[in-house]
Amino acid sequence: MGKRIALIFAAAVAIGTGPAIAADLLPPPPPVEAPYLPGGDFSGWYLRGDVGVGWTQLNDMRSTFAPGSFVPGFKVDRAKLDDAFFIGAGVGYQWNSWVRFDVTGEYRSHHNFTATESYANLFSLACGARCFDTYHANLRTGVVLGNAYVDVGTWYGITPFVGAGVGVAFHRFSDLEDVSVQPAGGFGFADDKNQTNLAWAVMAGLGYTVNPRLKLELGYRYLNMGTIKGNQIVCQGVPGGCPLEQQTFKVSSHDFRLGMRWMFNDLPPPPPPPLVRKY
Repeated sequence: MGKRIALIFAAAVAIGTGPAIAADLLPPPPPVEAPYLPGGDFSGWYLRGDVGVGWTQLNDMRSTFAPGSFVPGFKVDRAKLDDAFFIGAGVGYQWNSWVRFDVTGEYRSHHNFTATESYANLFSLACGARCFDTYHANLRTGVVLGNAYVDVGTWYGITPFVGAGVGVAFHRFSDLEDVSVQPAGGFGFADDKNQTNLAWAVMAGLGYTVNPRLKLELGYRYLNMGTIKGNQIVCQGVPGGCPLEQQTFKVSSHDFRLGMRWMFNDLPPPPPPPLVRKY
């Protein structure tokens, strides 16, 4: 009887302590790492590239003439510049999660310049009450800007931003021709003109975080490129001299851009593992 009780007691002890000993021999489960969710930017250098189209604006077209010239009832009837495509690149620095700076340079495709001007017919010319001249030229522009941006927050990987820039615009106003429409004819031309102007811009858009290194941007920019002043137009085949007209106009553009930024900084550190306690 005593042996049977001892065997039952030993079996009970073995059943109660066996799982505990086995559990002590198993290693703790590995910590679960939280997945990386794309969001804010991190400080560091980046390269950028942009392409886009500009809706070009020609404003405040004026003409001046040599002293003593008489151009009665002069008027600018129309003047325009064609829209342009552009491509640009730059280098920048992400200062923190909401402020960044970059320097960009871009080339803009040539604009066709066209204009029509008229004056009162006081000289008995065969052109009716008013005589008309038409003008054709090309404008090519390169722009260098220093820019600053504020990223206003990130939601689901999308970051709205605003910015401003200042720099210079390099213009070449070339191949300017002046053709008289009246039957008497007339032709003029001006030498090509290179000019450097102050340029400035304001911009806004949306950025999207593809991964910690690659950001895409869709944005709008208003770009002011200063005032163009052509060389004097020298007339050909016009009796009685030439008024030596010089044309001036202001150039700006409403730009729509698609861009990318490639970050060179180290990837952000992974989040710390969750605290695991053994009880």
